[in-house]
Amino acid sequence: MNQIARTIELPVTRAPFGWQVVVACVIGSALSPATLINVPFSLFVTELQQAFGWSRSQITGALSLFLCVLVVSLPLAGRLVDRLGARRVAIPSILLYGAALVSMGWLGPSLAGWYVMYALLAVLGAGAQSLTFIRVISAWFDRRRGLVIGICMAGFGLGYVAVPMIAQSLIAIGGWRLGYVGLGLLALLGALPIVTLLLRDSPAQVGLHIDGQVHDSQPALHREPIGVSLAGAMRTREFWVLAATFLLMSFALNGVQSQIVPMLTDRGMSAASAAIMLSAIGVGSFPGRLVVGFTIDRVFAPYVAFVCYAAAAVAILWLMEGSGVAGVFICAVAVGVALGAENDLLGYLVGRYFGLRWFGQIYGALLSVYLIGAALGAYLSAQVYSATASYHAALQLDAAAIIGSCGLLLFLRRYDRGERTQ
Repeated sequence: MNQIARTIELPVTRAPFGWQVVVACVIGSALSPATLINVPFSLFVTELQQAFGWSRSQITGALSLFLCVLVVSLPLAGRLVDRLGARRVAIPSILLYGAALVSMGWLGPSLAGWYVMYALLAVLGAGAQSLTFIRVISAWFDRRRGLVIGICMAGFGLGYVAVPMIAQSLIAIGGWRLGYVGLGLLALLGALPIVTLLLRDSPAQVGLHIDGQVHDSQPALHREPIGVSLAGAMRTREFWVLAATFLLMSFALNGVQSQIVPMLTDRGMSAASAAIMLSAIGVGSFPGRLVVGFTIDRVFAPYVAFVCYAAAAVAILWLMEGSGVAGVFICAVAVGVALGAENDLLGYLVGRYFGLRWFGQIYGALLSVYLIGAALGAYLSAQVYSATASYHAALQLDAAAIIGSCGLLLFLRRYDRGERTQ
């Protein structure tokens, strides 16, 4: 696959600097495992209940397993990205997880088989997650890194908006099996060709420095990123504050996202309207990533995160009692803004606090912590519903977790904005 990719490489020009790489990262993010597997998951919950008679907690357990396996897979993927380069990792990963998604259209009524496939998706898709694309963007840009990461991660916002609508349409036409086949084809026919043609690991591959600089007397190909190792990062306060912050935030936001469709249909909303509310998370996520990316180049990033997460806590508290369509839409948008800020902020802060040399490993480790929170949030929300026939207590716990993450953000120290290369 890599040999074929090399034969069809396109030149990455300087005018405008790095635009092809940004396009590849946007499309790769929009059709990543996060958007094709995590986001539309709740659309399949009631379909699988009716098809196989499984409970909601049993079905949601597959998503929790997917996230738990990612916890182990992502640090390994980060190590591969640091050693082999993002392109060599991303291309086979997209090919394999896309094919695995297509094959899910032929799964039978075995819950164990269902869990195995979701675990396999986690392993195969680990190389096409946000750590790969943020690592590339961080290598190409420094002065406007926050903004460009925001643009790149806005691809997730596009996926949040489009993928639930596409999946719901496919399910309405041909059931859940066609839904999974269609999601897999989006990866194979959408993300794979663009990433193969346009993605490059660094500007040094085309004779440039970071931010397109060419005036330096030192050859571009000999400039290497510097930074602390994972072990060194783990000896700092910032690493553990980031870990705790994103664990709590992920627990809350992903708990809401994974159950919002069944929660709203239980209140009498139609499946189509509930899917719109799921897409509303993407409506908030898309501009949220751009605004956050633009702002963190100018304002201390933890302060920006504090505002986004505090608004999400208020929205979740409102969801405990509110059921009006307009109010739910606004709350979903607020949750989407907070979700949109997560990877932008985490990737940006890892690069600023710890440098780029071992970015993949450090970001992979922290993203694994984030996914532990996502797995716990989704699973416990379903368990609370099974025990109480209500999501009320789960939403209370989610709001408290976000408030805790806001408090932790205030313990982060100032970081170095300078380019970390030597």
